[in-house]
Amino acid sequence: MRKMAIGAALLLAACGGGGKDRIADRVEENAEERAAAMDAASETMTNALRANAVQQQANIVRSAGEDRAQAIRDSDLDASLLTRDQKNAIVAGNTTGTQAPARR
Repeated sequence: MRKMAIGAALLLAACGGGGKDRIADRVEENAEERAAAMDAASETMTNALRANAVQQQANIVRSAGEDRAQAIRDSDLDASLLTRDQKNAIVAGNTTGTQAPARR
C-alpha cells in the first residue's frame, strides 16, 4: 500500500505544474477577454486613428498575456503552496508577496 502511495505521489510530481498551468491559462484568458473588449470598442469608434491605436493596444495586451502565461509555465512556481488570493493576484497581475508556508 505504501509503495502505491509513493508511486502515485511520484506520478503526480512527474506531471508537474498542473496548478501553475491553470494559473497560466487564466492569465491568457483574462488577457484575451480584455483584448477582445478593446477590439469591440475600436469597431464602434468613428475616429480611425483612435480605433487603430486601440487595436494596437489590444494586440499588446494579448501578447503580454501570452508572455506572462509562458513565464508562469516556465517558472518553478509551486501553485499548491499559494492561497486562492495569491493565485488570483497572479492572474490579475498584482504583487503577491511571499508564498504561503509549506504544509507539514
